[in-house]
Amino acid sequence: MSGQKVIKVIGGIVLASLVVFITFFKRVDHLPLSQQPYYALALKQLDNNQTALAKDGVFKVGWGKRNITPSQPTHLMGYGWKGNYQQVHDSLWVRSLVFQLDTLTIGLVTYDLMLAPPLVVRQVQTALTGSDIDHLYFSATHTHKGYGGWEQGLGREIISGWHDDDLVQSLVNKTIASLQDAYQQALPSTIAYAQFNLDSLVNNRLIKNGEVEPFLRAIYFRRQDSSQAILSSFSAHATFVTSKSKDLSADYPGELVRQLEASQSVDFALFAAGAVGSHSPHKPGVFSYQKLQTYANRLATPLLQAIDGVAYDSADQHSFSEIELPLGEAQLRITSNWRVRPSWFQQILGRQKPTVSFLQLGEITLVGTPGDFSGLLYPRIESEENSVIVTSFNGEYIGYLIPSEYYHLNHRETRSINWYGPYTGDYTTEIINKYLSTMK
Repeated sequence: MSGQKVIKVIGGIVLASLVVFITFFKRVDHLPLSQQPYYALALKQLDNNQTALAKDGVFKVGWGKRNITPSQPTHLMGYGWKGNYQQVHDSLWVRSLVFQLDTLTIGLVTYDLMLAPPLVVRQVQTALTGSDIDHLYFSATHTHKGYGGWEQGLGREIISGWHDDDLVQSLVNKTIASLQDAYQQALPSTIAYAQFNLDSLVNNRLIKNGEVEPFLRAIYFRRQDSSQAILSSFSAHATFVTSKSKDLSADYPGELVRQLEASQSVDFALFAAGAVGSHSPHKPGVFSYQKLQTYANRLATPLLQAIDGVAYDSADQHSFSEIELPLGEAQLRITSNWRVRPSWFQQILGRQKPTVSFLQLGEITLVGTPGDFSGLLYPRIESEENSVIVTSFNGEYIGYLIPSEYYHLNHRETRSINWYGPYTGDYTTEIINKYLSTMK
């Protein structure tokens, strides 16, 4: 081949490569948050937000649960594509609480799954529209040994497993059944809050030896028949079970709930993943289920020891609000300053409509977020009036929500699973704070 032909071939390859690059990639948008159109839209929506509020009557609580373990092995979701699980180590559950005050009834649901499945959440909400339950707050334990198969769309199914309509319908039916049980046996109740510093049980996995969100947070419920329940939340990822395992398991949250319910003091327990972004459980040495039981026991012990010493009180008001979280263009990065074009990202994962949810129970507020909310953001939550529990995975997933100052790090949290740019964590936190500032 002559030199001229070689030059033409090389030129053609370079040109084709350039066309491909321009077609599929785009520079990262570093425009400040205050100048982003979605930010202005979010503030406008906050101004027009309507909160469902009740202040009169007797505060009632009920609870219910259903086993959601599949009848046969299905896709194991966590640590990448693992195929079907091989055996059931411990059953998975959907657990619900229902709160009643005056004419306002609010349900809280948490799944022993990676997240509250978006398709299931939408179908449950639709099915209960016009029912006795007015609003729903969702979360999950975020176990990495749960199952998928509950999403639709090629990109989502590649991540979560091929769609199984029967599995989705089963999850919907069992969620509704758990809520109906909770509603039907709700009784007058008192409520208490406690938190425990357990920094030795959690690691910062984003920054070696970095600060951690150390608190195990809990809400205690005591009904007039003396039955008691505990809702707990912690910042360590539910990744205690080794990634090599192909067992189905609720990981440490499931064992924590089991130990609490096995005690003489607790009739019902449930767990909602907290600010798990950037945080992992401290688990030295080779994995064993005995170590997992010990870890869960270190969480259960302070919860049980405090049950008679916490200050129970009536919840004289409760409220619910769900605020849409407008998004800018997707920014799935391939390098520090280059990302997949948003149109391709949308083709893969579809259009996302995340929300931030707020559930107030007396002087306690739960805040539900649509991703892995980083524990490094927790100190920035501002609330002078209420104790605040931030939970993750409320029914849509937009990736890791981290402080913008760590966006430059070459880490999977900051690059491959930070889907909406450098300010998503800051933005979500600001929306939370602005809403909390309006609460009375």
